[in-house]
Amino acid sequence: MQEIKLDRNIVLIDSPGVVLASSENADSLILRSAIRVEELADPVRPVEALISRIGKDELIKFYRIAQFENVDSFLGQVARKRGMLQNGGIANTDSAARAVIRDYMNGKLKFCTIPPNMNTGLEGDMDDDVEMSD
Repeated sequence: MQEIKLDRNIVLIDSPGVVLASSENADSLILRSAIRVEELADPVRPVEALISRIGKDELIKFYRIAQFENVDSFLGQVARKRGMLQNGGIANTDSAARAVIRDYMNGKLKFCTIPPNMNTGLEGDMDDDVEMSD
């Protein structure tokens, strides 16, 4: 384990291979590649979490599908688009869900979060030393 002091209040801990999460947040473990996609009993649930994180517009654009209302509609369209059909032309949502998770893990789906506000009230805020220009 390596510790890097960024400033007097922040220490970055580099510990490859260690993923800290509670059992309540199993979807986050899956989306952080801590659990293999092939081992998932229910791959649809993590896709629901992805849909809530990634904007619908980004998913529609990436998969080139129509608007969708829920995860089943989304996975059905992805399955049809990628030819993941079962007997009788029924969409294989399980395979589509695994493909969507793989796309996310491989960085094909764009996702980012807004960084936290620097004015958190901590002593010695880093903003004190930064000049802002218009």
